[in-house]
Amino acid sequence: MQMDRRLFLISAAAMPLYAGPLVTLTGPEAKVMEGLVDHIIPADETPGALAAGVVFYIDKQLAGPLKRYLPAYKLGIAQFYAGCRGTMGKHFDELPAEAQMEYLRKVESTSFFAMVVDHTMQGFYGSPEHGGNRGEASWKMLGIEEVMRGHKH
Repeated sequence: MQMDRRLFLISAAAMPLYAGPLVTLTGPEAKVMEGLVDHIIPADETPGALAAGVVFYIDKQLAGPLKRYLPAYKLGIAQFYAGCRGTMGKHFDELPAEAQMEYLRKVESTSFFAMVVDHTMQGFYGSPEHGGNRGEASWKMLGIEEVMRGHKH
């Protein structure tokens, strides 16, 4: 089967930015998380948290070792979503970057945001075997991929 360029681009755009199916988060919840992790560790000349699969890491861990945080995520995401709509008049992903940063400054002192920052760092800098750091993105950024390969952490 031959795929034309337009169909390929449509298909690629529909693919999630994390590997595998979601385990604990719904699609809309994952969309909120994508916006958050993308601001916590944005891409520059190297991949950021979004491209490194941090949403998938968090989702996977919420089904396992971080399961105790699942209720806090469910509540925190709902409050973040509703709060943004109520405060800014739009959903987070509909806001321009400057307005997104403005809203994040309003919520950065919350325990939910602190938890997301912590888990984003774990997913970005940890071992790819746990579901994040896709392609060893952070290790390559730091120039330590050769040292880290083969280590269990």
